[in-house]
Amino acid sequence: MEPQTEIKTVAGVSPTQSLDVKGKILEYAWWLKKDGKSEATIEGRVKLLQVLTKRGANLYDPETIKDTIAKQTWSNGRKNNAVDAYSSFLKMAGGTWNPPQYQTVRKLPFIPKETEIDQLIAGCTQRMATFLQVLKETGARCGEIWQLKWDDIDFESKVINITAEKHSNPRVVHLSNKLLDILQKLPKTYEDRIFSKPNMPVDHFGIALSHQRKRLAHKLQNPRLLKIHFHTFRYWKGTMLYHETKDMYYVMQRLGHKQIKNTLLYVQLQEALFQGETNYISKVAKTENEICSLVEAGFEYVTEFEGAKIFRKRKL
Repeated sequence: MEPQTEIKTVAGVSPTQSLDVKGKILEYAWWLKKDGKSEATIEGRVKLLQVLTKRGANLYDPETIKDTIAKQTWSNGRKNNAVDAYSSFLKMAGGTWNPPQYQTVRKLPFIPKETEIDQLIAGCTQRMATFLQVLKETGARCGEIWQLKWDDIDFESKVINITAEKHSNPRVVHLSNKLLDILQKLPKTYEDRIFSKPNMPVDHFGIALSHQRKRLAHKLQNPRLLKIHFHTFRYWKGTMLYHETKDMYYVMQRLGHKQIKNTLLYVQLQEALFQGETNYISKVAKTENEICSLVEAGFEYVTEFEGAKIFRKRKL
């Protein structure tokens, strides 16, 4: 059995001259994996520790960690992520510290116009455009789409099976004929996987998006395109779904949320974007009983949206 590294001191841990930083971070990554953490969580925490050590922090000296985090121009949210990553590392190593606390103010995310989303998709490479179109139609997290396999898509039934991440619920989403056609034309470069090799981080694809987005924003003279990230598509989809249906439970199901409080954000976004534009109350029905109940309550049928029937009633 390996002797445990002695790290506890008055400060919490002691410097070690022969510390193999790279090896220790790899050990930490494996510890997180054994603890059942997702690949995204492992990648994020490891990357933060690597950045901190490259910028002068000593993993065995909490004060240098505090100093390095404080000097960064990061948002308070990212600084808190760094604090959490180091606290987790110390839990593995057996050390303690008094972590700094950064106050975060949550801002409503940027929601682009649909025309801007379509412009971005149209101006990207084939693989990127396909990836973004899937995000647009499903509202899924980028990590969920990044891991997709060809077996996850039923071209005959026109549905996609989304395997959840971050403790969300799995779901099945209908795809448009347009997207199905785009997917069928995509080269099968990665055998069973659609967008990536196994273990290839989605961050690499994010860098590619930033380059393509920058080029297109300059070409179209629209700096708003620079604000569109992978997760922007999820915010946009959730907001549009709530605007069209006014059914929070339906939006919750579509986005895979387990708690309704996570869906409330999209109500706020909808109210901010469409204030004064909504004159109807809308409801979604999928079963015969639900349809009858809405008709009896005075709702009228409007249209069918991705397998569900939408009804509306004018506000009093």
